[in-house]
Amino acid sequence: MQNILTGKWKLSILWILGRKTTRFGELQRLIPNVSRGVLTQQLKELEHYNIVHREAYNEVPPRVEYSLTEIGRGFIPVMMDIMEWGVGFIKEVSDCDMDICISSKFNCNRCYDMLLSGKFKPNS
Repeated sequence: MQNILTGKWKLSILWILGRKTTRFGELQRLIPNVSRGVLTQQLKELEHYNIVHREAYNEVPPRVEYSLTEIGRGFIPVMMDIMEWGVGFIKEVSDCDMDICISSKFNCNRCYDMLLSGKFKPNS
């Protein structure tokens, strides 16, 4: 089980795909620090475990889209619970600094509530 989520970018990939079906290039733009090779490898691993579905279209230029499988969609609530716990933990051990929340892409309760309400949308 641990190997399924091992990889620096897998949770980011799952978070993005939990929102919508995404093409490879868009994933790469949304996770700018990941190399093409690492992104490809981590997508292949997630596909191997039936968490991510890869749809290749027979077009020129080639088009590939990634989405979550039913198993992958089932993980999103677990990931939300972990994030909620993390937000509570951060709230207990530190004061909010919105710049840190935005740059780390991990938000304190105040920033998290703003995200949920749609009033605050950090750049991806």
